[in-house]
Amino acid sequence: MTVDELWAELVTTSLLGTDRRDPPEAGGLIGDLVADTARADPSTRMLAAVAACTAVRRAGVRPADPIDPLAPPSSDDRAECVPAAVERWHHIITSWPVLEDEWILTLVGRGWRLAAELVPPALHRHRRDSIRRARVLVAAGPLADWLMDHVPDLAQTPSARPLTSIEIDRLGELPELPVSPELASLLTRRGAEVGGVIAVGLEDRTLAEAHRAVLVNVIARCVPEGLPDIAEVLGAVDDRSAGFGLASVLADLALTRYRMLDELAEPPDAES
Repeated sequence: MTVDELWAELVTTSLLGTDRRDPPEAGGLIGDLVADTARADPSTRMLAAVAACTAVRRAGVRPADPIDPLAPPSSDDRAECVPAAVERWHHIITSWPVLEDEWILTLVGRGWRLAAELVPPALHRHRRDSIRRARVLVAAGPLADWLMDHVPDLAQTPSARPLTSIEIDRLGELPELPVSPELASLLTRRGAEVGGVIAVGLEDRTLAEAHRAVLVNVIARCVPEGLPDIAEVLGAVDDRSAGFGLASVLADLALTRYRMLDELAEPPDAES
């Protein structure tokens, strides 16, 4: 009996069980090994035969021809964004996707490169969004094309439309967010004023949950220097106030945006 024939018999016996069928009698060295176990019950003999047969079959496998080593992606001289910025990206896409456009544009504009660990999820996230995907490709550099060559699932979906010439010209611009006329002036005012207007409106209920979307847009597009003051003022809203919950949410947005921009300060080489 050859090793392959013995293995086939062992497989059959394992399916039927040793209570219904005795394990095959192995000959040669495998048979000697099984006999040396000095174990009389069929299941123990079969396990010994399986172990010996497995070792012989594996030992007889010839190594395949060596494959060519993977060529690495082209080099990118930009500094990789810091770990804090990586963690911030995960927080943003989970809690505050309204900030994602500013995150990626700030990263590119200040000379950072997208961290390698973010390239696959960012490409996959925007398989259908041509504009945001184009920004990811710029931020990732040569690594993006290299990954798509090796992982086809990261490629753009066939249904994604091509960019228009106008969209290409505006890739570096933040998209506008809708803000109601009565709140539009907050976009250019000082942080303490912005926070004060929102806090008063929440406390006297002229601003409420129905205004959440537009208030989020205001904080996502207001002057960045005022963000710490906005967070401080909104964080001080009385916890007994009807607007306390929304004030806390908006304070978190302001603080998240402020930290996001701070973590993406220009790389040391760019500053020097």
